[in-house]
Amino acid sequence: MPLSRYKDKSILIVDDNKLVRKILSKYLDDMGFEEVFFAGNATEALSFLRQNRIDLLLTDIHMPVVSGLTLLKTIRNTASLKELKVLVISSENGLQYIKTALTLGINGYLVKPIQKADLQKKIELVFNPTKESSANSQEQQQ
Repeated sequence: MPLSRYKDKSILIVDDNKLVRKILSKYLDDMGFEEVFFAGNATEALSFLRQNRIDLLLTDIHMPVVSGLTLLKTIRNTASLKELKVLVISSENGLQYIKTALTLGINGYLVKPIQKADLQKKIELVFNPTKESSANSQEQQQ
């Protein structure tokens, strides 16, 4: 059953792979998101972001022309976008890429192939960061 708490949240999926966009869209639909938008590359994403309000960006790192890391740098250097919540979804699991993405202020990183439960957990933490803090506090008290 979809979670209605996400129905007012909007997401932009940026990935050059149409199948990945379709799978993520299905997962998000199952989670209750009603406003899911797509961009096939970083240039399309920036154009969309400059004209629309989005609550969360899901982006790949490896894309033709402009990489996801370059997209992140541009977002963080654009006043109207710098606070945008971002999850990186990539087949790249190298520590260098993850560290670079973290220094660019991402809110989470998932390695493909993505499982719906993992995506849901990350999104929950993005929109409710105190859940992670309270879970860590409980673990420390035990």
